[in-house]
Formats: sequence, structure tokens, C-alpha cells
Amino acid sequence: MAMFSYRAADAAGNVIQGTLEAREERQVVAHLQQGGLIPLRINQAVAATRWQDKLPLRRGRIPTREVVNFTQELAALLKAGLPLDRSLQALEHVTSRTAMKAVLSQVLRDLQEGKTLGDALSRHRIFSPLYVSLVQAGETGGFLEEALDRLGDYLNTVSEFRSYLLTALIYPMILAGVGGLSLILMLLYVVPRFESFFNEMGQSLFWSTRLLIALSQALRSYWWLGALLAMAALIGLRMLVQSSEGQFQIDRFKMKAPFLGDLSRRVAAVFFAKTLGTLLANGVPMVSSLRVVIASVNNRYLAKSLKGVLGNVEKGQQLSGLLKKVGMFPELFLQMTAIGEETGHLADMLLSAASSLENDARRAVRRLLALLEPVLILVTSLVVAFIIVSLLLPILNLYEIQF
Repeated sequence: MAMFSYRAADAAGNVIQGTLEAREERQVVAHLQQGGLIPLRINQAVAATRWQDKLPLRRGRIPTREVVNFTQELAALLKAGLPLDRSLQALEHVTSRTAMKAVLSQVLRDLQEGKTLGDALSRHRIFSPLYVSLVQAGETGGFLEEALDRLGDYLNTVSEFRSYLLTALIYPMILAGVGGLSLILMLLYVVPRFESFFNEMGQSLFWSTRLLIALSQALRSYWWLGALLAMAALIGLRMLVQSSEGQFQIDRFKMKAPFLGDLSRRVAAVFFAKTLGTLLANGVPMVSSLRVVIASVNNRYLAKSLKGVLGNVEKGQQLSGLLKKVGMFPELFLQMTAIGEETGHLADMLLSAASSLENDARRAVRRLLALLEPVLILVTSLVVAFIIVSLLLPILNLYEIQF
């Protein structure tokens, strides 16, 4: 038996929170529904440690997960028949983050003044143009609950995919950092101890040993110069990232690099296909959908390449042919887009392509990590072996001379 925490609403829109012991999540859902409650969120409860209880909450920032939970819970309340304003009031009441509570309070005031939900949400930066467009399409077409439900699934999938990519890169970064730190410590503390011993020996040293001692002396004598150069490099990199031209060149490198480029193009195709497919499936016109997609593209180099696509689509040209000319999308994505246009099911084909490309991207990340980790270990091992052999050669040579 496991302990589950739940958030549910009754028929009047009151939100109830609590915990329940059950074997699996669906038993909790059945228990709540038998009691006349609408399940909003169910999570397996985890016992908090003392240090977790003492961590202060960051109330000024609204994480993506908070927006995903809000979207899914609002869709569930609207499907249960609660009015929009009553649903928002219930979610505002149970929201723990001050920043999110302030946003919902302002949205409620805008609704009471006669604004639509889409217009009210568009005033807040946490809701992207994609989010606002889907909500507006749902309001216009009379399917706001379905639009929010699809939007919640979309945001949840995108958030999980981004988290997977970031998490997958943590271990190689730690491995590279620990390896580099170990080499620096050996040059600073291990090599100098052998250097004094070699000086007492008074014999000629091997070229590798002389090189190692020279590197150690340079690091000990001019570490401040290295620190200044590293600081200058960081400042230069920061200025490059903050400038529009620098960001454009960095994004261009991401799309054109030998190994990184292929993965970046796959990831870009996943977000493009999923975003455009979600918009089209919710009744947003093609031209309006493309405007939202291009505005939400994070890569400036790709966004610039797609601007010409928008103008030609407005003239009636096929999307698949225009995307092929861009030259930055996988062939599978282009073929599925062309089939979707020919059959009249472009939205469904784009969502299918997004799912297939996401699986390909995950496999590509696993292959990259499977190659990167051994390479980092091998390089670090070779450098450590070079240091050890360079330090032992003079000692072994001394024993040979004595015998």
C-alpha cells in the first residue's frame, strides 16, 4: 500500500486536498468519484526530510510545472460543468505560490470587466503565444475544455522532453569537470613533489617529464594569468550571448555542427511539428498557426529561415515543399508533412511525426551519451597515465643505472 496525495473538487467548485492510502492511482480516482468528487491531481506522497522542510520557497518565479498543473486542473473543472469564473476562483484559493495567485486574481478581474479568457491570459508573460492562441481558438469554437485538455497534454510532454535532454547531459558534464579538476590538482600538488626529487638526482630527464614539469611550473607561476584569461573569456562569451548577432551565430552553430547539429535539428522538428499540429487540431488557421510557431521558435537562425515560409504559405504554396527548401528538417518529418497535406489530415500527421521524431531524438541522445562518456573516461585516463608514466620513467631509469 502506498500513500497518495490528491486535489479534488466537489459539485459546488470547492477544492479539497488530502491524502489516501491505496495500492494504485486508479483506486484513488474511483474512491474520489464514489464520493462525488472530481479528481484534479493525484501524486504519490513522498515523506519530506527535515532539510526539505527548511528550504525557502521562491515566490517570485512561476515554474512551467505550475502552468501545466493549472491548465490540467482548469480543464477538469470546466469538464465537470463549473463556470469559468468559479473554476478560476477555486484554483486561486488553493494555489500556494504568491506569484501564481496574483496572476489568477488579475485574470479574474479582467473576466469580470468583460474580457475573454484569451485576452486576460495574454497580459501575462507566463502564458506563451501558443497558449493564448489555443485558448482563443477554444473560446471561439466553443470547445475550451478540449483545447485546455490538449494544451495540458502538450505542455506536459514538452516539459518532460526538455527535462530528459537536460538530465541526460548532467553526468557527462560532471565527469568532464571532475576529470579536469583532478588533472589540475595533480599538476599543482603531485608533480612539484617529484620535481624536487628529480633535481637531487642530477640526471637528464625524458622529454615527457620535462614537459610535465614545465606545465606544472607554468600553472603555479602564472595561475593568475590563466584566471584573467578565463574571466575575460567568460565576459566575452556573455557579451556574445547578450548581443543579437552573437545569439544568431550561436544558434547557427547549433544547427550546423557535425554531431550537435543533427540532434538540434531533430529537437527543433519535434517542437515545430507538435506545436503546429496542436494548433491545427484545435481549429487555428494555417497562417495564424505558423505565425505562432515561428514566434515560439527559440533558435533565431531557424526562425529567420522560416519567415520566408510564412509568406509563401500565404500565397498558397505547400508547406512540405517550403520546409524542404529550408534544409533543416529530417526527411521523415518532410515526408509525413507531405502525406498529411495530400490526404487532408495534416494535423494528425504532424502529431504522429512529432511522436516519432521525439523517440528518434531520445535514441540519438542515448547514442551520443554512449559515445561521449567512454571518450571522456578514455581521454582522462590517457592524460593521467601520461602523468604517471612521465613521473615513473626517471625513477626506473635510475634503478637501471645503479644495477
